Amino acid sequence: MNLRQRFTELLAVITKDIPEREYYVQLGFLTALIREPFYLYGRPGCGSSLFIRRITSAFKDAKVLKLGKNKKQLPENYNDYNLIIFENFSPGDEQNKNSLQFVIHDHEHNSIIISGNQKPESALSRSEVSDQVTLTIMLPDNISSDALCKLLQNYSTGSNVTVPPEIAISTEEQDQWIQAISKVTLSANTLAVIGKVAETCEKNGVYVSIRKWLALSNMIKAIAFLNGRTETKLIDTFFLGTSIWGRSASNTAISQSYREILKTQLYKNTPSLLEIPYDANDLLMRVNHLVHSSNNLYETKPFNGEKCLAYRITIAGESVPLYAPLKYIETDADFNPYNELRQIEKRVRCNYHGTSNCTISIDPQVRTSGLRSSVNQSNLTTIKFEEFGTLPTYILRENAPEIIEEKKVLRDTLNAEVKEAMERETANLVALRNTYKLFNESKDDLFCFAQMFYAVQEDIKVQFDNTANIVKTIKNASDTLSSFSNNMLKTPNLVGKPQAPEKKHINPDN
Repeated sequence: MNLRQRFTELLAVITKDIPEREYYVQLGFLTALIREPFYLYGRPGCGSSLFIRRITSAFKDAKVLKLGKNKKQLPENYNDYNLIIFENFSPGDEQNKNSLQFVIHDHEHNSIIISGNQKPESALSRSEVSDQVTLTIMLPDNISSDALCKLLQNYSTGSNVTVPPEIAISTEEQDQWIQAISKVTLSANTLAVIGKVAETCEKNGVYVSIRKWLALSNMIKAIAFLNGRTETKLIDTFFLGTSIWGRSASNTAISQSYREILKTQLYKNTPSLLEIPYDANDLLMRVNHLVHSSNNLYETKPFNGEKCLAYRITIAGESVPLYAPLKYIETDADFNPYNELRQIEKRVRCNYHGTSNCTISIDPQVRTSGLRSSVNQSNLTTIKFEEFGTLPTYILRENAPEIIEEKKVLRDTLNAEVKEAMERETANLVALRNTYKLFNESKDDLFCFAQMFYAVQEDIKVQFDNTANIVKTIKNASDTLSSFSNNMLKTPNLVGKPQAPEKKHINPDN
């Protein structure tokens, strides 16, 4: 039996019939294994006593010293004990507080577990040992109904377990492994994650001593070692993204940042995956507009950095301008025009319906208030638009040579964009497939936080599916462009194309 197999069996024994708390037991056991102190926080009745018994049972013939309320004083030979447990710890108990301060500064040969129901930031800071305690394990107050039923069903079998002697850990083995763990190499990925987490701590005012960083990195090394590796991996750092930082606010800030940090490292060789996804639908719309639109020259004006068609409509007695980007003319796309403040006017919706006639719909509320009324447009998500009118567009020239030339240039530009986008997104797709495959190899690693593993795995899968759809849309755009040639650059027949060159105002009273 190799080391990994042995620890797989050992962890299975000490986490048996403890639903939804398995990872907390594993993390506490790992911390005790490398002789680092940790604080176990939980309300009365949350299972902290069972938690400690399970961890203690993993060590063969362990000498355990328990200190707490109504317990004996710290003996002079405390270094002869393998585990020193402070039960129901309270910083108000001067004797216990002094004992903790004494042993935590000299615990080279001891594993120290501190359990209590006082918040970690209060209990540890008042005891003046915050910098010496490696991490906090916060037991949840409740469990799900399914887990509760499972617990009740198995409770009659007893909460205590017996670890077979052949897999229990002796003091000699523990000493040897601690030496071997110190020789494990921290990978570049691991160091990058630690560095970014440290930056997050600094940004959020979370002080972490160098001693604690050394201890946390030693835990990362221990996970790699017990999985049979001589170098750490990203998955070994998962516990940094859990609630080990004491304060609730710190746990929230760091756990949220950790997900982004992990994502950055996963996609470091494909940085475009960390950017806003490429809008392939916009590409396809531009390609379709090029291929299927007429060669008409329209009267436009530059507005908000693009060519726009200018209209005026009269609502609530006010004549107001609207600006429709030229790219939408002769398409079937719904869009919101710009208003005179160069903002997207979400209370107005336009559609050319494949022609040069602009159909306008509005939010019914603006019929009385007008478009210049002060409204927070970010909240306009459920507008039921009603039809307002149709505006013709002024055509300067039909089948204009300059438009034909512009479309030839645009065709070449779009071809270049299609090629670049296809190469980039295809490379992203391959990278995501390889990342998923490599990441999936670690799903059975010891001390893998399953909840985070599956969340990251699902994120990679979603990103893969989204990228696959982007590639499919780019391929569609490419095929459409391939069928496009110079002899197709002539004016199609537009249904309802206006012939009158005069622009009109819309007034609901007419």
